[in-house]
Amino acid sequence: MEGIRVVDFSRVFAGPLCTMTLGDMGADVIKVESPAGDEARHFGPPWLGGEGMNFVAINRNKRSIMLDLKNADDNKAARRLCEGADVVVENFRPGVAGRLGIDAASLEAANPGLVHCSIAGFGRNGPHRDRPALDLILQAGSGVLFRQGRGGPPIGIVLTIADSYAAQLAVQGILGALIARGRDGVGQRVEVSLFEAMIAAQNYRMISAAGEQIELPASVDVAPYGAFEVADGWVIIAVVTDRSWIGLCQALGLREAGDDPRFSTNSGRSKHQDELMELVSRAVSGFRLEELLDQLEQEGVPCGRINHEEDLFSDPDVLANETLVELEHPKAGKIWQFGLPFVLGRTPLVVRRPSPTLGEHTAEILAEIDQRETRSRSARS
Repeated sequence: MEGIRVVDFSRVFAGPLCTMTLGDMGADVIKVESPAGDEARHFGPPWLGGEGMNFVAINRNKRSIMLDLKNADDNKAARRLCEGADVVVENFRPGVAGRLGIDAASLEAANPGLVHCSIAGFGRNGPHRDRPALDLILQAGSGVLFRQGRGGPPIGIVLTIADSYAAQLAVQGILGALIARGRDGVGQRVEVSLFEAMIAAQNYRMISAAGEQIELPASVDVAPYGAFEVADGWVIIAVVTDRSWIGLCQALGLREAGDDPRFSTNSGRSKHQDELMELVSRAVSGFRLEELLDQLEQEGVPCGRINHEEDLFSDPDVLANETLVELEHPKAGKIWQFGLPFVLGRTPLVVRRPSPTLGEHTAEILAEIDQRETRSRSARS
């Protein structure tokens, strides 16, 4: 995406993750921040050189310009910046971008090739459009909390799935719009909502025969599949084929269970999964972790250890694939950060710069706007 300029008005999570991904692919991303800065700069402790760790994690490969969009001069500078942009991304509450004059309708006349991406909490036309769209609210409304509870009290998941997936959907929409612009020279609007992203992330469950009775796919349709406690920790066992079931029985010495017709097929194992999970739990409880993993792997049974998040910083697979990058941050010094999650063979991607300090590139960017407009006037004359 070298040569593509992105003006980023977004804050906190989904928008910044979207624009960081565009920056990782080579786009020149200009992050527009108020004098108070992106709220995520203040999420903590802990901190990295006084900056919120979440902010540092999802704002690399960007430049920062500080503008007060409620100030007439700064607002004019922001709109001048958008006139020379290929992409604008914002995640303001509904109506705010319009009042500030940076919504798609306000910017399209001066820049008909602009791709304008709005990331909202809920759909912009529905009755919930003005509701707060915090992660826990989205997990509740999309059915995830109930499903995680498995019939007991609702349980949240720790990952911000709605923001993360909405960010990638926004990237896909922006790239599609840029491809279309390459054909006809005309930009378009891209709209993404976190609530719809949360539903889309469950797309394999969003299917039912039409009619009054809604019947969804089973919550657990393979067995045994889950976490099991061993003598010195926990292990994941994931049996999804009959062959893996036979291997598991051999590894654990469960000869009778292997011969039991109730468990010979996946449908049978799923039907009797409560009894089966208890059977496997008893069988593995006396094993030590490494011993059990070795035996399961020898029998071709899918399995794995359960890591803590900090274990990933020394995980051999992470290190072998160079998923971890080291950056020099202007305030925090050397930091470790997870890098690029995909590889392009012909045009390799690099992490060019860490997250910017607030307004770090303001003078530089304003000078570029002046230079662009001077060249434009010269070309017209």
